Amino acid sequence: MPTVHFLQPASGAAERMICLHSSAASPRQWDPYRQRLGRRFELLTPELIGYAGPTGWPSGKPASLDDEARQLAPLLQREGAHLLGHSYGAAVALQIALRWPDRVRSLTLYEPVRFALLTHAPALSESADWITGVGRRIGMRVLSGARHAAAAMFVDYWSGEDSWPLLSASQRNALAERMPKVQAEFEALFADRVPPAAYRELRMPVTLLGGSRSPLPVRQVLDLLEPQFPNCRRVHFDGLGHMGPMQDPQRVLAEVETSVESPSWPDAA
Repeated sequence: MPTVHFLQPASGAAERMICLHSSAASPRQWDPYRQRLGRRFELLTPELIGYAGPTGWPSGKPASLDDEARQLAPLLQREGAHLLGHSYGAAVALQIALRWPDRVRSLTLYEPVRFALLTHAPALSESADWITGVGRRIGMRVLSGARHAAAAMFVDYWSGEDSWPLLSASQRNALAERMPKVQAEFEALFADRVPPAAYRELRMPVTLLGGSRSPLPVRQVLDLLEPQFPNCRRVHFDGLGHMGPMQDPQRVLAEVETSVESPSWPDAA
């Protein structure tokens, strides 16, 4: 069983929501969401593989989306759970839905980083090469032992140039310690072999969230995913970036609540 950061059952809650954190983060990223979501749901925020415990992830050890999904599968109820995910956590949520679609009641995904989808679109080959290069350059720094340099590159890519110096020393050290798992996560995403058509089988309500200031590859992944889901809506947050769920949690939370209020989207194709 995965380590669950907190379990907050609402009074008489009949539904469960599982919230999956982003790369290099922790379940605490969902703390601003607890009070409002906890009124309705039995709220679980598990640690992804490699984030719990004192030892961390061994440098060079591989990871896979299937391993992540299997680790979380025991949290799925027979009657199903709602999944909320951000970035790598959203990519894992999609893997869970692909493996156990009958156990997923809805998907709310902020910029799922299924980068391998870009390789299925010849017009997006440049973006595929670009993000692969970013991930591999971060990985080379990790494997050479330069974890702080890797973390600085990671943070500045996702949060904007010169974001790294704004962090405290303790934050920088914590991020650096998580870089071996981040390197493994990039490789797991690049090794993904799920074709775009596979997502057409996911008929639960899907909400895709994204920001206008996010890096181009993640916005293009949303463009590719949106037409695949039979029951989908997409929300664009003007002015937010990839770290939107942490940058403006109340704004994102409002759309999360909307995404689980209706069993289907009337305008879905």
